[in-house]
Amino acid sequence: MKSRTLIILMVAFSMNLAAQTTALNPLESTPYIEVTGEGEMEFAPDEIFISFTLKERMEGKTKITIEEQEKELKQKLQKMNIDLKNLTVADASADYTIIKRKQKDVIASKDFILKVDKVSVLDQVFGILDEVKVFDADIYKTSHSKIEEYRKKVKIMAIKAAKEKASYLLEAIGEKVGKPLYIVERETYAPETKPMMIRGVSNLKMTDAAGQEEELPELSFKKIKLKYTVFARFSIL
Repeated sequence: MKSRTLIILMVAFSMNLAAQTTALNPLESTPYIEVTGEGEMEFAPDEIFISFTLKERMEGKTKITIEEQEKELKQKLQKMNIDLKNLTVADASADYTIIKRKQKDVIASKDFILKVDKVSVLDQVFGILDEVKVFDADIYKTSHSKIEEYRKKVKIMAIKAAKEKASYLLEAIGEKVGKPLYIVERETYAPETKPMMIRGVSNLKMTDAAGQEEELPELSFKKIKLKYTVFARFSIL
């Protein structure tokens, strides 16, 4: 008799606990619809980052120091109206890298990053880098000055798309979408790739060997693409 009473009490307690849990967790008690929404945007970069290295070198018996090369580089960049704030040391924790080739042969090198905001100046910039005799000059990254603003816009597009999808799906069966119960952002990461340059046709002209004018190819970059996906659960009214 006591065992039967104990079992009845345990069952009643379990049912009461389940009812309380359901009441406390609306996700389990509210009818809902689950959907995904996507946002996407493409835009041309307006920030181009060029990496290069200055190294001490010998010209005849004269050593050309990094300081001398850096001074020459800055003077040439200023003549192009490039803000020197856009020229930074690649590794702020170590200005110089010392390379020992022999016991008495020590070469110092310094890595830099130069940011430019116009594709049209790239040829001139690389011309200056060639004049200064830098090493390993390369375009390693492109970005946009408003990238964070664009990220927000694309995420807003994604959540709006999710709600719109839930609305028209429910309308098809005579129901209405309610409040969001659950939202998860799913960011799509693209693998890091080298910025892709594309040549089109510009208005610049040059004269060929036959004395005929021909148009120079214009540099451009592959557009930056942002894409975000949102997983959402909305209540059904």
